[in-house]
Amino acid sequence: MLAAFLGACAAGTAPAAARTFATREESLRRVFGPGAHLEARTAWLSAAECDSARQWAQTNFDRSPVTYWVATRNDSLLGRAFLDTRTVRTMPATVLVAVDCRHQVLALEVLAFHEPTDYLPPRRWLDRLVGRPLTKRLRPGADVDGVSGATLSARAFTAAVRSALALDRVVTGAAS
Repeated sequence: MLAAFLGACAAGTAPAAARTFATREESLRRVFGPGAHLEARTAWLSAAECDSARQWAQTNFDRSPVTYWVATRNDSLLGRAFLDTRTVRTMPATVLVAVDCRHQVLALEVLAFHEPTDYLPPRRWLDRLVGRPLTKRLRPGADVDGVSGATLSARAFTAAVRSALALDRVVTGAAS
């Protein structure tokens, strides 16, 4: 077994290592652009607000308090951003989900992915989530295409997007 692993490493076929792609600050600047004013906020959700977010997201999460970032430029709201870390298969991935003023996905940035990078969905798949609002069909197998070889990643990233969109509705008071 060890000989096979060493042979695979020598041949350059070892599994890809975990990666950190960007910091939170780099991603926020890339999404909202230079000159955007970014303000970190914390929302202490009540049990009812957590339940409301879970119902909207249709996924489990424990999210109180919720830290998110509000981006503005010249007194105009650009959007809000939420970080989500969840287990993909056995290791975590962290994504930043930016939401626009219409409660739609503005951008999806992968900050860290600790599974083999072979399981990371391609950028073109991530970009297909941009512009999406929160609907019951926002999930792989419905309105979101699956990713061959990255099914668990597609599910985890879609759940992160659903969670961010649900939390956005709750923290802005649009969940009523």
